[in-house]
Amino acid sequence: MRAESLREVVRAQPFRPFSLILANGERLPVPHPEWVWLLPAGRTIGWSDQDERVKLLDVGLLLGVEMDMPIPAGSIAPNPDGGE
Repeated sequence: MRAESLREVVRAQPFRPFSLILANGERLPVPHPEWVWLLPAGRTIGWSDQDERVKLLDVGLLLGVEMDMPIPAGSIAPNPDGGE
């Protein structure tokens, strides 16, 4: 995957939740833009979950991203922090 493509997904306005797809088939959910960050050189991405586990990943080894279904206008979005 290219760093520029990933930056576009993370910075999209409005933000749309997505999952990072790893080579082993694992999917890492990104429900909020603060859960993922791209390091300045663009070769490494950091990912965190609600339990504050962190993974550092090589962007070139990501298979891609899978976009979640859009939330219809006027509906209440789920809380990405896991609360109600």
